[in-house]
Amino acid sequence: MIKMYKWLLAVIISVIAFSCSRHDFETNGNANDFFHIRNGDYNIPLIVRGNTKTKKIILFIQGGPGLNTLDFAKIDFGGWKKTLENDYAIAYYDQRGMGNAQGNFSLGNSALNTWVEDLHTIASFLKKAYDSEIILMGHSFGGVLMYKYMIEKGSNGAASKYISLNAPVSTDAETDTLRWKFRRTFLYNTAILEISRGKRVQRWNEVLQWLSATPEIKKLPGENPYRLMDQWNIYVEDLVYTDYPEKKPDFKDYIDVLLFSPYNPLPAYLKGTFKGDIADRIQEELRVENLMSSMSQINNQRLLMITGRYDDVCVPEELDFVFNKITSSQKEKYIIDSAGHSPFDNQPEIFYSVIRSFVQ
Repeated sequence: MIKMYKWLLAVIISVIAFSCSRHDFETNGNANDFFHIRNGDYNIPLIVRGNTKTKKIILFIQGGPGLNTLDFAKIDFGGWKKTLENDYAIAYYDQRGMGNAQGNFSLGNSALNTWVEDLHTIASFLKKAYDSEIILMGHSFGGVLMYKYMIEKGSNGAASKYISLNAPVSTDAETDTLRWKFRRTFLYNTAILEISRGKRVQRWNEVLQWLSATPEIKKLPGENPYRLMDQWNIYVEDLVYTDYPEKKPDFKDYIDVLLFSPYNPLPAYLKGTFKGDIADRIQEELRVENLMSSMSQINNQRLLMITGRYDDVCVPEELDFVFNKITSSQKEKYIIDSAGHSPFDNQPEIFYSVIRSFVQ
């Protein structure tokens, strides 16, 4: 009897393995495929949803680092089911150690390089399996990971186009220099713009007075070394976040994820690999690497860079700086007015139009 159970279990496992490893997919206008892609001894969970008939797949790279992308897809956080997914397919995957991660979570000597190779494995698979053009689209840290991919892979990358959404390249390693130069200029330019638009004129004049007395936002000696940064944050939270807050999941979204997701998030957590650990390691690698110094190596790919005019994470002033560092003749940029760090939520129609114009 025990042998019979073992035989049945082996048959079931074989059927599941065969169904998950097939490379031939039926293209249709309403795909909703869920499977895993093998990279070494690690299984990457992936959803491909939307219109695969167009032979264009946008591979979405989540921010964080380490936010769960399958949750993002399940609750349609980007609102793309009725927009982008009508025109193209979008592929959503959980990064190594997140969500439905399976197998070995080892990040090797470099977490960034490991995540780049995972991304390349997915993009290459989708390109072949669906016989489609691949467009990478990274939001926030996801855009930074995409830049790293573009630099490392160059013309050998699996994608034909790249979209950077609200992706800052400066890091906390530049606390006393570059990042805070961008942020100070952002606050000044925003004050001038808001005063010209007649919005909170008295408060924004207060900001201008503070900036006049603060020619540089930097770490100071003493018991409260970050008081200038803290004051900048107060102004941004009071005067910018009020109008352009980042979108947050609601109670129904959490219920949908917990009860109706097509995957089980426990394996990653039971393995002892937690989001905070990976995020800290990624951030430390970015500080050491100084990706900004390598942006000129993006010299031949087609790239669209987007941010919101009121995004304090990837401020427009930094986007302009990075755009000028990139040497590719096929680069474009778009700053969406009346939008913050989530332009797909603040200005969905403009966002959709900009993406569509670039992808087609």
